[in-house]
Amino acid sequence: MEVVGNTCFSSSSVLVSPLTNGAFSLSSRAIYEKRSCNFTVFSRGIKSNKISCKSSESGIQENPKSKSGSGTKVEEYNTAMKRMMRNPYEYHHDLGMNYTLILDNLIVGSQPQKAEDIDHLKDEANVAYILNLQQDGDIEYWGVDLKSIIERCQRRQIRHMRRPARDFDPDSLRSGLPKAVSSVEWAVSEGKGRVYIHCTAGLGRAPAVGIAYMFWFCGMDVITLKCMALKQLNTAYNTLTLKRPCGPNRKAIRGATYDLAKNDPWKEPLENLPEHAFEDIADWERKLIQDRVRSLRGT
Repeated sequence: MEVVGNTCFSSSSVLVSPLTNGAFSLSSRAIYEKRSCNFTVFSRGIKSNKISCKSSESGIQENPKSKSGSGTKVEEYNTAMKRMMRNPYEYHHDLGMNYTLILDNLIVGSQPQKAEDIDHLKDEANVAYILNLQQDGDIEYWGVDLKSIIERCQRRQIRHMRRPARDFDPDSLRSGLPKAVSSVEWAVSEGKGRVYIHCTAGLGRAPAVGIAYMFWFCGMDVITLKCMALKQLNTAYNTLTLKRPCGPNRKAIRGATYDLAKNDPWKEPLENLPEHAFEDIADWERKLIQDRVRSLRGT
């Protein structure tokens, strides 16, 4: 059995299981290869698909069109993501759910597509909480049966939470981050298992919530996957995106940080401040942010 990294795909042809060091192993039915930020899935030894996370000088590189049954939807989604988020990465719905272990108690990934994905998260990744950032329209667009997923969560004793944010909209993300992080912080504090944060592709909203949580509440020792003191957004951002190549909106995270740390109603708007304002926070600002986020529990 080969250890190949910490990003895994769950589908009928790709089986994965977590190891104690945060990596994942694959069964003999599938081989997963990660080289130079290219993810290639092999099913029973036959190359089947590719996810490219290369970017051109302009920050965007087109991939060949998908030939799967949901190809048109995938193409439309990736086109919108590249245009509106300037995100050079792509979502491949036909490969099934994929996710990455970020902290020892935090996972960021794409949407569960069927009830069996919940069994996988429970049995293979020790997930006890799921935070869904999708709006109803996102779920309907991909034809996901959310009711069956929630029912399977209840059966498997997984707490399913929703904090919807509009896809490709940094203002919606900015306003929604505090409540989303409050759900993550509460779930982590409960300590009953890992927290799985997902949006549609796990490339925008979900990693932004993970980064904001790390920035506001902890950090990450990249060797042990344990929390440590952290005061810089850049450290949290790079830590997550090096593990899971993606392009969450940094400005939205800065904006939410500013909103929570603002202690003067007459304070100058963030837009008038230097470009890197609130990418570093003082201890008193961190304490104020934490208190305000915790006060949002249950809202």
